[in-house]
Amino acid sequence: METLGRILTMGLLLLAPEVSAVTPVLDAPSDMRLGQSIYRDGLRASGEPLRATVQKGVVLTGADAACVKCHRRSGLGGSEGQNPIRPIAGRLLFKSSRTGYVQRRPMATGAVEVRPAYTRASLGRALREGVDPTGRTLDALMPRYVLDDAEIDQLYAYLEGLSAAAAPGVTEREIHFSTIITPDVSSDRRRAMLDVMQGFFRDKNGGTRKETRRREVSNEEMYRAFRTWVLHVWELKGEPETWGRQLETLYRQQPVFAVIGGLGGGSWQPVHAFCEAFEVPCVFPDVDYPDVAGTGYYPLYFSRGVTLEAEVLARHRSESGQSTKSRKIVQVYRDHPLGLSISRAFRDALRGRSGEQVIDYALPAAGRLPADFLTRLQRTERPSTLVLWLDSRDLKALDFAEAPPDGLEAVYVSASLSAMHSPGLPENWLSKLMMVYPFDLPATRARRMTRLNAWLRARNIPIGDERTQANAFFAATITGDAVSHLRENFSRDYFIERIENMTQSSLSPSIYPHLSLGPGQRFASKGGYVVRFPAGAGGAPVAVSDWLIAEPSLPASLATQQDDL
Repeated sequence: METLGRILTMGLLLLAPEVSAVTPVLDAPSDMRLGQSIYRDGLRASGEPLRATVQKGVVLTGADAACVKCHRRSGLGGSEGQNPIRPIAGRLLFKSSRTGYVQRRPMATGAVEVRPAYTRASLGRALREGVDPTGRTLDALMPRYVLDDAEIDQLYAYLEGLSAAAAPGVTEREIHFSTIITPDVSSDRRRAMLDVMQGFFRDKNGGTRKETRRREVSNEEMYRAFRTWVLHVWELKGEPETWGRQLETLYRQQPVFAVIGGLGGGSWQPVHAFCEAFEVPCVFPDVDYPDVAGTGYYPLYFSRGVTLEAEVLARHRSESGQSTKSRKIVQVYRDHPLGLSISRAFRDALRGRSGEQVIDYALPAAGRLPADFLTRLQRTERPSTLVLWLDSRDLKALDFAEAPPDGLEAVYVSASLSAMHSPGLPENWLSKLMMVYPFDLPATRARRMTRLNAWLRARNIPIGDERTQANAFFAATITGDAVSHLRENFSRDYFIERIENMTQSSLSPSIYPHLSLGPGQRFASKGGYVVRFPAGAGGAPVAVSDWLIAEPSLPASLATQQDDL
């Protein structure tokens, strides 16, 4: 929450799709901290779980009873099926419904039921007895809580500050955004993304509907909320260990409301940590190594990147009937943290799905592969399946001159690491090659990209890297759609809630065929294909599997504990 400053910790519940809300705040008054614990976590000051009762006497405890479950983190409400969830942020709750926000909301019935402002006393009565300030009984879906007077005070103090003011990066005239580029990104991808971002911002500020003039003279909320969009390009330098300090300096020089898109070739974890620490939404960066271990609230990703590919491959192996105890998989990867994370994800995902033996073959973290690498690997390991978690440069260095050895049935590579291109293999190897492909297939993707390509041509933007431009356009478009629904509620939490609601219905194309988010979900694409590259097909991949949904695998330490239960 923007009004309470920086967070201390944020964890990911390992087995659930929702983000943990255990987020104590720093430098906040005691009542506000304790109120936040009640609101977000369902925990009382004593550490005991909150208790409440809903319709038909159903008892809720702990996180299930937390206010955030329905009223969301912003407190600005929404809906649960056909049931509207009223806003309870203090600036709305502690004012009469005759004024401000509620007065401007369209009412489907044409009649407006006015309620007086809530007070500390009427808030307590509503929470304990389910009665509003007019004496009307609240809906049976509204829990009736067991709270003492001190806890009512704590929750009252928290709600007073909830979404109370515009977030940093928003002024009366401007709304500031940034995009982040790490130093390992090629100049072609950098240019492709910035062309899209800058073109989108020019469109936003083009004044095609005289937004600035309407803002000055209109009482309509949609026009008063108009701001000029300002883009800041944050290009990082040096080693990842220094990126956090660089980002903090840039942010203190000019706070931004959100980070849109971004590009990273390696670890994105320092950027992820910055977004969490400063509570800045980071909207769909185009990265292959998102932080999947400590995912928090503010970063939103297209997918789990190469980790997802490892999980898709494990499911494909188990469901295609290829897995037998007599077969041996050798996975090859670079011996650095990113390579280790991929190999670990594949082992964890394959465990329990088959009896196949997985052999790790770690290459030095850097350096060119020896010319006889494949020959030596085949001689020493004799794999039936070879999984190459290698980038396009490493794949090009491999010598495929010799025929595939007897017993080698399949070779798998990563679409993300190989830039979605098939390695240039001889036909006798090509027949064994398959690629884990978490993107839309070329035939359907071409149709979906028609709108983007028309947009690029109309703005004289060169058509470049398809993945980079499509993902940048999606990130910018979903940001624009979400901001347009904020009205005057420039709350970062509400902004994220809008994106969660709108991602699945967005008409903007991305490189992914299926994108959706739910409350607390942070990875929009959850599956992938396995494809081949038939000879004479012009290099276009052909799917050999359906779209395979892959759930996050259970870490080995937890899996062992679970097996022991």
